[in-house]
Amino acid sequence: MLDGRIADGFVIVMNHQVPGVPDITLADIRAAMGRIRSDIIRTPLVLCDAASDRAGIPVYLKLENLQRTGAFKVRGALSKVTSLLPEERERGLICASSGNHGLGVAYASSRMGARCVVVLPENANPHKALLLKKLGAEIVKHGITSDVRQMKVDELSERHGYAQVHPFADPALIAGQGTLGLEIVEDLPDVEEVYVPIGGGGLISGISVAIKEQRPTVRVYGVEPEHSNAMSEALRHGKPVALERVETIADGLAAKITEALNFSVVSRFVDEVILVSDREILDATWFLLEYAKVLVEPSAAASFAGLLANPKRKGKALAVLSGGNVTLQQIEKLRQAWRA
Repeated sequence: MLDGRIADGFVIVMNHQVPGVPDITLADIRAAMGRIRSDIIRTPLVLCDAASDRAGIPVYLKLENLQRTGAFKVRGALSKVTSLLPEERERGLICASSGNHGLGVAYASSRMGARCVVVLPENANPHKALLLKKLGAEIVKHGITSDVRQMKVDELSERHGYAQVHPFADPALIAGQGTLGLEIVEDLPDVEEVYVPIGGGGLISGISVAIKEQRPTVRVYGVEPEHSNAMSEALRHGKPVALERVETIADGLAAKITEALNFSVVSRFVDEVILVSDREILDATWFLLEYAKVLVEPSAAASFAGLLANPKRKGKALAVLSGGNVTLQQIEKLRQAWRA
């Protein structure tokens, strides 16, 4: 096997646990489920005939686009916020987000009666910004890349005493995202392959632990946009590295760098990372809408794009459709731009 080297759009992963980072365990994930179960939706897991015909294997879809706030992020946000002390929540909560994480934190904050501040990029998805306002979040727009937004969060947190909810590199948050993996194993115990989109790596970190600790033979694939591939580059270099450029239509996957915690988990529990083009992501988004009758944002459709790009796919496969906070007009605008 290769160790973090890219070949034909794939990064084959070998164990590379980082010393000094905390473990995320199956017990942590089950504890998180106990804390958040009453506030989340157990989203449907369905066999999709259209996707199966297209891929040539049975393809199941985990419809996390039907989750509260329209995305998986609410799982991790609730897990983190419910793990905080009351006095920490009373100071207010803050996070950096491209949209979906902010929505999760805003929802969790509203459930706890806490103030919520979300730092969005200056080019934030207007649909997600509108949803945030409806949840009562205070919006600060700053910069374009994830690292710049996080610096603003650090500044505001230090100035006002807000409790931070990191978008992907927090053990309690990752445990919350892992509850999705618990549902997959319970609802499809004979699944053979699971495809998960990667931005910073919080979702795949939680899902991979939940699945591999119970079904070690299941193949877990991460999927990244080819020009927003922080995890692939971390695997290639043996440590997190900042990308010089982040460019993708999948705004929820536009992370400039992963963190040591996520890198360590992915190195231990994920089999391969697949790189896909924006064209492949957009085609998958449109296919799911037109033939599977599922409206998801490009970030979510990346998982299905990765499945189609994998020539080694076989057996029962599942694509995690991580969110649906997009409008038909936005998808059509993307299609028109690609046609031009």
